[in-house]
Amino acid sequence: MVASIEFDVPGALKRVGGDRELLVRIIDFVAEDSPEFIRRMKTALQSGQYAEVERAAHSLKGLVSNLHCRAVQDKALEVEGLAHVRDNTAIGAAIANLDDLTEQMMVKIDELRHSLAAELPASS
Repeated sequence: MVASIEFDVPGALKRVGGDRELLVRIIDFVAEDSPEFIRRMKTALQSGQYAEVERAAHSLKGLVSNLHCRAVQDKALEVEGLAHVRDNTAIGAAIANLDDLTEQMMVKIDELRHSLAAELPASS
């Protein structure tokens, strides 16, 4: 079953007190940092650094939680758990799946950023 990339925008806005500009900045952080966390997981797995895989997955999960993107959060949690038990083959497959989900999320993030930015008042 392929996970669907969805954001809980009302939940994310509630989390930032309704501040759309702040949410756009958070979206920018997610867009900038998510690929780096995936890269760190892949590199750490190749060198057998399971604790680093676990940390990077945990960090990605926390970052993406700001947008309430359950599909990526859940897969990052899975990677985190697999890294804890050092299941190399399963970790590799889960990271590959997480990478795919993250790429899908990046497309949706761009759409969300443009939608929210269009609703912001023009700067003077």
